[in-house]
Amino acid sequence: MGVGGSIAWRMHVHLGLFITELDLPHAGSRFPIFVRLRRMYRPPIIRETPMNEGPLPQPERNEFHDCVGRYEAMRDQNTTLFFDVEEFEIIIEHYLEQSDTRAAQEVLAHAQQQHPGSMDLMFCEAHVLMNLGKLNRALAVLDAIGKVEPFNEDVQLHKASIYSQLRNYRRAVEHYKRALELAEEGLDDIHLDLAFEYENLEAFDLAIDSLKRALEINPENEAVLYELAYCFDLADAHQAAISYFRQFTNEHPYAFVAWYNLGNALSHMERLDDSIEALDYCLAIEERFTSAYFSKARNLLVQGKFQEAIDCYQETIAFDGAQAITFSYVGECYEKMERYEQALIHYDQALALDPNWVDAWIGRGVVKDVQGRLPEAIKDLEQAVKLSPEHGDGWFYLGNSLARNGRYEEAFGAYAKLNVLEPENIDGWLDHADLLLQMKGPDAAARKLREGDQVHRLTSRYRYRMVSYLLQMGELQQALIQLEDALMADHAAHPQLLEHYPAAAQLPQVVHLLELYRRS
Repeated sequence: MGVGGSIAWRMHVHLGLFITELDLPHAGSRFPIFVRLRRMYRPPIIRETPMNEGPLPQPERNEFHDCVGRYEAMRDQNTTLFFDVEEFEIIIEHYLEQSDTRAAQEVLAHAQQQHPGSMDLMFCEAHVLMNLGKLNRALAVLDAIGKVEPFNEDVQLHKASIYSQLRNYRRAVEHYKRALELAEEGLDDIHLDLAFEYENLEAFDLAIDSLKRALEINPENEAVLYELAYCFDLADAHQAAISYFRQFTNEHPYAFVAWYNLGNALSHMERLDDSIEALDYCLAIEERFTSAYFSKARNLLVQGKFQEAIDCYQETIAFDGAQAITFSYVGECYEKMERYEQALIHYDQALALDPNWVDAWIGRGVVKDVQGRLPEAIKDLEQAVKLSPEHGDGWFYLGNSLARNGRYEEAFGAYAKLNVLEPENIDGWLDHADLLLQMKGPDAAARKLREGDQVHRLTSRYRYRMVSYLLQMGELQQALIQLEDALMADHAAHPQLLEHYPAAAQLPQVVHLLELYRRS
């Protein structure tokens, strides 16, 4: 997923934190590696209960139900009762939380009749209009409030969130900065919202600076810690992340989220043992933090310690119960161990829990392909791409299975779909070109590979594969020029050429270049 797509899905008028999966490019894995918390984008609201404080105290909860109950009784009996402004706010917020905007409008109308000119009710009006998507009218209401209360930071926060929904991120930044000047509390959360806008502008360095300021104000803000790790990842600043979170854990040794972030950043840099150590510290502080178990298990899988990875995944079942994602990961481990029946059992268990779990369909298809059960494999992989038409891995493995089953035109179609969806996936280009080599000759293979030139021309695998095709086409001079470029860039990768086209080792000019660059 590109940067724009990863940020755009925050544009919801809603509250809270939610789990998503972060895809990271570890070789040989079909599954996302880390699980991270992301705070959904939302406009500021008039009143909210902090998420870590649990349910409302009983008197407040009773007052809440009493207000709503009295209002609904009045409405049903078609009578008129008096409510103070705070009670009307509670009732309006209740209906907005229930996504019943029409009822909220009706309450607002009653409230404005009883309390004309109330500033608090004007905020309610702006909030209702925002929920209706009438953003310009909401801005007009906020402008009116701002003329009366020019130093009210809530006006700036509401305006910032509206401009963000309008995708005018620069204006949103201006209003969040103004809110920071006016606000006396909650500055860390405002810095977090400001960072979201910098992300929307792809100004990741500014987002990182804003998040660091938030942590200086409140180092216990876990949402900020998660977002900072995400921004370091977007900026491809993994070493900077390691330095920051190492210093942060020195100063706040019981911040388990910081240890988790440090472990993930170390994994990005392929320092897997150090990553596991950081994740172990995280789990020593918060033993029920299953995201850390997933990250640790992924490291173990990459290291080839499959049974240890399985044990780590199974730890999560004790805390979170049986989940499709866990059984998919365990199935992948058994697949890597070539214990295919166990792999299928776990993929089946994943699908029993969630029939739409795409990775389990892909896993089943891959295993059945290896077992030579090609019709069944194709059926599973077709189900995967039906459920998730944008899933590149599904199209890749489907193309492979179709080709092995002799369904070449369908295989070409699957590879073509992958090339469009994920042009950065070099395996898709190479396998597509090799199938063309088999069916239509080296000219067709070279033409297909050149379509990926803009993305892959500097990678060793692309260079040496192109040399192979040129040699097979009889374009010796052009092949030698390309080979020389490849050898200068990465001599150690030259066995890829000989594996793909062993006859190259019999060509004196090729042998000469290999020897020349080996000595240099």
